[in-house]
Amino acid sequence: MVFVEAVQALFSLDLGFFIDIVMNNLLWVFLLYALIHYFFDGKHVLHYFLIFTIIMLSWMDLEKISGLAWTAASFLLIYYITKLAVIAWAENSPGLKNKLVVISELQFLLLLFIFTFFIK
Repeated sequence: MVFVEAVQALFSLDLGFFIDIVMNNLLWVFLLYALIHYFFDGKHVLHYFLIFTIIMLSWMDLEKISGLAWTAASFLLIYYITKLAVIAWAENSPGLKNKLVVISELQFLLLLFIFTFFIK
């Protein structure tokens, strides 16, 4: 429960907790910071870095609590294979070309539902 521990450390003003996490994961902190700098063109990088860090920590805890399977290897394998097939099908259909984002999201949600309730 990394997010819960981080919130507890924040409320108790335990800066050592955050320094320890950053110093033990310097490569990943730098890579995330560089990725955010690249995607947001160097604007408000620290702001977005903090937001993405909070989101990542909370997702890790949500996954442990709920048991959802969206980072399991078998889920990702089927997800990427079906993503390629569905997007290729939608791109070749004239009426669906402008709805690629919706189709992609529906494919993800359907696969997540199937994995959560039927496979895991």
